[in-house]
Amino acid sequence: MRKLPFLFLLLRLYHAVAALETDTAKCSATSFTHPSIPGASILSIEAEEKHDVSTSSPFRTSPSVSNLHFCDVQVHLTHAGTNDRVLIRTWLPLSTSDWNGRFVATGGGGWSTGMFEPTLGPAVHFGYAASSTDGGHQSDPGDVSWAVNTDGSINWHLLENLASRSLVDEVLVGKRIAEQYYGTAPHHSYWDGCSQGGRQGYTIAQKYPKLVDGIHACAPALDFVNMAMGSLWPQFVMNNASTLMTQCEFAPFIQAAVEQCDLLDGVRDAIIEDPETCTLDPTTLVGERIQCDGEQFEITPAMADIVNRIHRGPQTAFGSALWHGYPHGTPMNWVANVKTIAEGIRSPDPFAVSSSFIRHLLVKNSAFNISNLSYADYMSLWVQANEDYGYLLNANNPNLQALRDAGGKLLTWHGTSDEVIPYQSTLRYRQRVEAAMGGAKAVNEFYRVFLAPGLGHCGLGNGLMPTDALQALVDWVEEGEAPETLEADAVDARGERMTRELCAYPKKSKYMGIGDGSRASSWACEGGEVDDEDELFDSKRDFVGGLKERLMRVGMDLGLSIG
Repeated sequence: MRKLPFLFLLLRLYHAVAALETDTAKCSATSFTHPSIPGASILSIEAEEKHDVSTSSPFRTSPSVSNLHFCDVQVHLTHAGTNDRVLIRTWLPLSTSDWNGRFVATGGGGWSTGMFEPTLGPAVHFGYAASSTDGGHQSDPGDVSWAVNTDGSINWHLLENLASRSLVDEVLVGKRIAEQYYGTAPHHSYWDGCSQGGRQGYTIAQKYPKLVDGIHACAPALDFVNMAMGSLWPQFVMNNASTLMTQCEFAPFIQAAVEQCDLLDGVRDAIIEDPETCTLDPTTLVGERIQCDGEQFEITPAMADIVNRIHRGPQTAFGSALWHGYPHGTPMNWVANVKTIAEGIRSPDPFAVSSSFIRHLLVKNSAFNISNLSYADYMSLWVQANEDYGYLLNANNPNLQALRDAGGKLLTWHGTSDEVIPYQSTLRYRQRVEAAMGGAKAVNEFYRVFLAPGLGHCGLGNGLMPTDALQALVDWVEEGEAPETLEADAVDARGERMTRELCAYPKKSKYMGIGDGSRASSWACEGGEVDDEDELFDSKRDFVGGLKERLMRVGMDLGLSIG
């Protein structure tokens, strides 16, 4: 009788091993049939079992993971009449017992339609079947040369893949591959992306709302064209002033903003809680001596003016805003870089997404020197960019009625120190949705936005990072638990962990004045919901409204014809 428990354990172990062998045996090309995808033909399917895989990324949105075991299914397809060859990779947890029953499609970054390993790894780690795609082109986030044919013409088919078509393919292929592997379809499906991946998520919300059940879209490049052109503004300002500032020279202005505005929330944590309340005057630093690369420098009026103009953002000759400025205290290491060569000579180092856009898609000259742009040239190219590519690359339609009616959910967070895509662009879009769809209360039923104080682009920097926003979306979709807050954390200058609960817009987090300011329990969400359209569009928030009209005025000044 004493042997029965041992025999029972052996029997259970046998069944577990047998089940694992059955699952892993499915990871072969012959186990999959070609899924039917509208407008596309499957060229090939390959499958390979992978073990002990590690993935990493500089972004906290894609944390490093290790010891992954999965089935890597690679599907190549083509679209009729395009001659493209698109790769879709789907990673499947090897055992059915390791699969959470869900599917997630992951997005790209910059000019990349998908990121593959950095996004697929964390998804599989948390039990998802997950897909990513290359859109049929190379995946260098800073290079769009792939969109130019050998004869110099634009490859509109590949740009359409990046913008929308490959997103649909990725989801449909991924879900069907998962169903074939596990013998049952995913019970829920999601989109997860940041930056370009965030824009792609909004494209799904606006154009294909029934494609997935929930969309997690962070730091979204909603107005991709304006973001690409606006990200060049810091370089243009420096070139125009004949003063190329190093990151060391920007640092005193960033530090001054933090020192002046950190305590506005009542807690010293090196984080500006609400950038709208930070009113730094850069001219107060003029004359200060700073140490950079072993040399003494004096902050000049030209430097202060550059910081001011970057903060105000690009404007027309009449002073109308074309795009958002960067809040005081935002790092400038992406959009205001310079190179220092021999003898200390400096040269511009523009944001690659922007410079590649101008060189390859606008000017159509890969050797074009962007530092030679005049103001008139810059404005003219901005007009051209919107006319030629805005309809395709932007995802800024505020009509989310189809998403609402389909029961879909859209969850977004955006760092207030985003050094690439100013967080104001997300707020402005949210306000436009409110105006179009019945106000904040109605919109909160299907679309929620959270601001992450001090956080950089897609989780860069030392700001407060949401710890599990995708799970919050899952709970919203599957359990009906709409998130009022998102748990977030950061590591302070002492190396100690801070916690906070990010508040659903339009509420803001406020320190209650008692307790440890580094703990979430010392903060509360305050502020009511705004339904008054007049308040939504007051002059303080109306940064980019009527953009086309403004560009039309610029065009008339330059003698351009704008439709």
